[in-house]
Amino acid sequence: MNMALRNKFAQQYASTYVETAVSEATPHKLVAMLYEGAVKNLNLAKFFIEKNDFAKKSEHANKALAILNSLRAGVDLEKGGEVAGNLYDLYDYCYRRVFEGASQNDAEIMQEISGLIAEVQASWEQMPDEVKYASKGQIEKIAP
Repeated sequence: MNMALRNKFAQQYASTYVETAVSEATPHKLVAMLYEGAVKNLNLAKFFIEKNDFAKKSEHANKALAILNSLRAGVDLEKGGEVAGNLYDLYDYCYRRVFEGASQNDAEIMQEISGLIAEVQASWEQMPDEVKYASKGQIEKIAP
């Protein structure tokens, strides 16, 4: 099998794997995947800033911004009360800082935000199992 064909199959497999993982994930797992993607892309943006590869820095910073925007948009301020407000503010802060870091090619900002998201990610993983494995409907019954 030639290399181009092998790469095409690998990309198709990866795409199918991601689509399947997302479609089968619980709400908790989806957020965990977003955190993982944000940290990964922030670390890559930092790496490419340090290597002066600004095209790749922009690619990964933009992915991190899109993820942070999704996290921010997913916060239910009506049902979540003060905790949701604080989380929204944190995501908003992170979004603004990543934008600033990308525009100034500041690797330290990327490191700062990666660390913040990693802390939230670690806390998210401490969620009780009945929430981690619950469907959206089951979660709404737990915390209406």
